[in-house]
Amino acid sequence: MKPSGKKDTKQLNQRSPEKILQKRNNNNQLQYLVKWKDNDEPTWEFEENIRNCIQNLSVNEQELISNQNYKQAKQGIPIRPQQQSYKHPNCSEELLFNKQKEMTQKYCNAYPQIGDEIDSVHLILTQEDCLFEIKWKSRSDGVQPNSDFYQYDQFKVVAPMLFMDFLEICILGYEKHSEIKFVAPGKDNIERTQLIKRILLQNPKYLDTNKYQTDKSAEDVKVNDQAAQLKEKNNQQKKNTIITFMQSEQKQKQTIESFNQKLIEKQVVIYEQQHNDRTSQQDNLQEDKLSQQENQEEQQQLRKQDQIIDSNQNQEEQIDQESISLEQQQE
Repeated sequence: MKPSGKKDTKQLNQRSPEKILQKRNNNNQLQYLVKWKDNDEPTWEFEENIRNCIQNLSVNEQELISNQNYKQAKQGIPIRPQQQSYKHPNCSEELLFNKQKEMTQKYCNAYPQIGDEIDSVHLILTQEDCLFEIKWKSRSDGVQPNSDFYQYDQFKVVAPMLFMDFLEICILGYEKHSEIKFVAPGKDNIERTQLIKRILLQNPKYLDTNKYQTDKSAEDVKVNDQAAQLKEKNNQQKKNTIITFMQSEQKQKQTIESFNQKLIEKQVVIYEQQHNDRTSQQDNLQEDKLSQQENQEEQQQLRKQDQIIDSNQNQEEQIDQESISLEQQQE
């Protein structure tokens, strides 16, 4: 039998269905094999076109599947297990899509967004960790954002100012004017700290400083006892070594005296060497000065001799000139 395709609803409504024989999926669209009154040949109709017509008919899904499986087995076609459909016959795909879209929008809008204000911070204690729940104020449109949950270490990093306010108000007991409410289990600050401490100490990252101090004091006592025992042993050893020390003291004095004498002799030798060096340097300086004086005197004598020679030459030249002038006059 060939499917009739999508027909006008007016033509289909003129006929009255008698029974639904089979159903199938054709291009992701549901089709029913409908047997019509006053018509022996059934036709395949799309679910959208006959939705209003088959509302009053009781559809037996098991009967439809058994009829379809019987025909497939008769034709030699392998039977595939069909999944149970939970889709209502009056619900179209477009309606489902719009419903899903509406639900996703509501779910996304329920997430905290920029501009949302914090209403309160609650501490939740579990067997393994401390959780902080941040509750948000409802928006102007009436939507209540979902709460955020953070572990103890995460909350310190993500919201350090809120964490400090929580410690000051709930643990230290400071009175601080804040619009945000801080809630923690426990009657008073001491009980709260004990509850938090008991859970956090399960993590090896945290240490109990009070216990550490008690252990340290016990270790100090042990160390002091050991030190006292060592002192007693040392005192006994000293008493035993007093006699031997008196005997060896004279030898030590003798060695020290001999060592001091050797040091004195070395110092005397070094002093003499330094004195000799100084005297030799002084003698050399005096010799240099005398040599310099002698050189200066020799240079002065040479200069005087040169002056005398120059004066004699000048006199001779004058005499020669005078003799020449006289000769000229006589002529």
